Amino acid sequence: MRTVVPALLLALASTAWAEDRVLDDFANQSAWKVSASDDVKATLRPATGPNGSALCIDFDFGKVTGYVSAHRALPIEFPARYEFALNLRGESPPNALQFKLVDASGDNVWWANRPDFRFPREWQTHRFRQRDLSFAWGPTTDRELRRTAAVELVIASGSGAGKGSVCFD
Repeated sequence: MRTVVPALLLALASTAWAEDRVLDDFANQSAWKVSASDDVKATLRPATGPNGSALCIDFDFGKVTGYVSAHRALPIEFPARYEFALNLRGESPPNALQFKLVDASGDNVWWANRPDFRFPREWQTHRFRQRDLSFAWGPTTDRELRRTAAVELVIASGSGAGKGSVCFD
């Protein structure tokens, strides 16, 4: 059994061994950029997680349907087997949690989408396994996930919408 470290973690696995690789420990908040759809308010702020730095997205959907996103350039070459893990907590009505991987063109996206996700109030480890990620959209004909250039942590308005805060460690 692997120990989960506090960060966005890529667990690389082959038939003979498994290796955890920290992709981001959220210590450098300036690496992340916030964006939101029209009329949605969003900010990023640093926080302390259970094991170090954390990144929080504060949002208010108001009366509109939309999204907030924390985007970070993060090139990844994918092995044959992998999974991502991160700690998260939130104070939010049920909304969609989306983990997106974007290629260098910015046009092709793979994702794991958790509609009406109920954010835990206490820190919990959440995993995005290889089988959870699928091609979402884009013009590429090669839909196998081989390499990406950026990661996005997204909250999209769901049945709860409203306002809240979600933190990642």
